[in-house]
Amino acid sequence: METVHFQVYVFSITVYGGIIIGLAYDMYRVIKGVHRTKGMITSLWDILFLLMTLMIAVWAIFSSNYGDLRIYVFIGFVVGFFLYEKIISKIAAALFSYILQSIRAAVKRGSRLIILPLRFLWYFIVRPFSKIREYLKTKIIKTKKKALLPKKLLRDAKKYYKLIIKRDNHKEDEQRL
Repeated sequence: METVHFQVYVFSITVYGGIIIGLAYDMYRVIKGVHRTKGMITSLWDILFLLMTLMIAVWAIFSSNYGDLRIYVFIGFVVGFFLYEKIISKIAAALFSYILQSIRAAVKRGSRLIILPLRFLWYFIVRPFSKIREYLKTKIIKTKKKALLPKKLLRDAKKYYKLIIKRDNHKEDEQRL
């Protein structure tokens, strides 16, 4: 026979379990509201939430009374969830929303830091060579596939080559300092 003290302990653990389920529900609601998914993805999110809720309930039941189900265990979950919804829910949802927005902003800034070197490569390395390639293609087409390129074309290629070499040498000098 269980003592009243033990029943109060089990009830309080299940109330805490209900509060944790309410917290999980607010996280789920904020994430689902931001990512407005449809179809199969929504079903997967729902299943993940239900599995998480089940794990919280099983943890609360087995940690408090070794899996013995009584009516006050279910009442404790319901009381905890409704206490959470009435007292803490609005504050927690706003906090979760702020945290999610902060994470999204940090990821956006981080992606910009990753993309910046790629843009540098594009504008200073790939783009000039693609312009030279396009220029050469147009000159070769205009010369009707002659074996030798015109002198002006060779002069332009040397000029671009010297500019690139000078830029590379200048960068090496800066790195040495």
